[in-house]
This record gives sequence, C-alpha cells and structure tokens, in this order.
Amino acid sequence: MKSRTKYPVSEDELRKIFGAAGLGELQSHRHMTNGWFNTVVDVTTTQGEYVIKIAPPPSVRVLSHEQNMLAQELHFYDLLRENGIALPQVYHSDFTCTLLPCHYFIMEKLQHKLRDNKAEHVQQLKDKFRGIKGTGFGYEQLGLEANWHLGFRSMVQALVDDCAAFSKPCRKGEKLLKMIDKHRDILEQVQPVLVHSDLHAGNLFWHNDKATLIDPERCFWGDWVCEYVLTGLPKHATANEKIRWRLFCCYGALVNFTEKYSRYHPWNIIWWMDVFGQIFFWRPI
Repeated sequence: MKSRTKYPVSEDELRKIFGAAGLGELQSHRHMTNGWFNTVVDVTTTQGEYVIKIAPPPSVRVLSHEQNMLAQELHFYDLLRENGIALPQVYHSDFTCTLLPCHYFIMEKLQHKLRDNKAEHVQQLKDKFRGIKGTGFGYEQLGLEANWHLGFRSMVQALVDDCAAFSKPCRKGEKLLKMIDKHRDILEQVQPVLVHSDLHAGNLFWHNDKATLIDPERCFWGDWVCEYVLTGLPKHATANEKIRWRLFCCYGALVNFTEKYSRYHPWNIIWWMDVFGQIFFWRPI
C-alpha cells in the first residue's frame, strides 16, 4: 500500500544497514506491501532471513500518537515478553538517523501465518493483555492520565488538534469529546490494562510451537473493551461496557478519518475507504 509515511529505502541502503549490524551480506529483498504506515522489507542475507521495519522520516508529519512509535514498539516488545507473550526476536535497532534518515529495527522473520484455531488464539491473547495492569491511561508518548475519562479524552483531543494542524475541521471529534464527557461517570470506573488495539489473526504467526504476536506499536493503557472493536463484545457484556465499546468504535473511526490527511492523496482508494467507513461507526450512543 502506497503511503506518504513510507520511506523508499534502496538496495544500497539495505546493504549498508545489514553490514553495519553484522548480519551478513545482502542477497535479496522484497518490500512487503500490506502495511499502511511503516516501510517493512523482507531481507535475505548470507546469515539468514530477516524483516526490517523502518519508521517515517522525521520530516514527514504524522499524527500525535504516531510520533516515536517505533521506539514504543520495542518498549512493548520487552513488556510483553516479561508477561509470557511470544514475540519475534529483535536483533538490531538504530535511532541515530545516520545510515537512514529514519528509525529502524531488524527482527526475526516469522515463516508461518497462523491458520488453525485463530479465534481461540486471539481470545487467549486478549485475556493475557487484560491481565497486564497499568498505573495510568492513554498513550505513553502523549502522557498518561489518572482515569479513563481523562485518558480517552486526551487521545481524542490529540486527533482534533491533528486535524487542525492539517487545516481540516473535525466536527466528529468535537462531538465525540462531548459524548465522552456525557459518560464521564462510567468511564471513570475503568481499571487500566494494556490494549494492543490491532489484535487479530493477521498479526499472529505460528513459530516455535507458539502463537507469536507482532506489531504492538499502537499499544496504550485503557479499557479492556477497546480490544473488541474488530470482533464485537462478548455476549455477557453489561450495558455500561456496551457504551464504552461504542465510544471506542467511534474513536477508531476518528483515527481513520484523521490519518488519511497525513498518509494519502484524495485519489488513493484508502482515502475513500476512510470516508465511507465513517457511516458504520458513527451511530447515536
């Protein structure tokens, strides 16, 4: 997927990066096109097979919660390993912007997509994330708040401010802020847990006899119901949990609404997917 946030790394740059990392001489490489934000390249060297993940250059304007997101990903890799979650090994990282004008890290290549019992493995990981307790709410890179009302509100306000930075109105964001304030009492009851926010079978591989997770870059501390935007809440959810879930569905739509300004041109199909996707999420609460 073409995006303005993706750095067009060259073969010569890859050769220098892997040589400097001591990971062998470049033999072949293939750009992986399914990502929408970072540049991800499948690389084979004389020492093995790897994946390199490259953040947007500092000159590219990204959303507030996307700043320094690659460093956040490595941070959450460490935290998740400490909590018994299988992840690919990271072999090398560089945040100096010397060989590339970008942050990047090199990790183990996972060979096999998860094929069987996908829903079961996804649910197991959701349960594990729900067991990782936090001390505040929101994105760490934006600063944590004392409760979910304030944390959630700060996440939405950041998107409203991002729209303003692109000289775009954000009436839906303003509407969502009012809905968050309306349900303040419900939101303040939430206990902070780690939320992956993109936990689905596409981010799971079968590796070393374990379901192995990738892409924790968008993790934040929040409400456990946020992990169910893609699948819907469990049947036993309470009325308050359904309200909280619907509010976060609106947040997901607001992210899509806002991120198109930093990533795509209006003639890109993803721009229009983001536009028409709003119809589903913005229902009265």
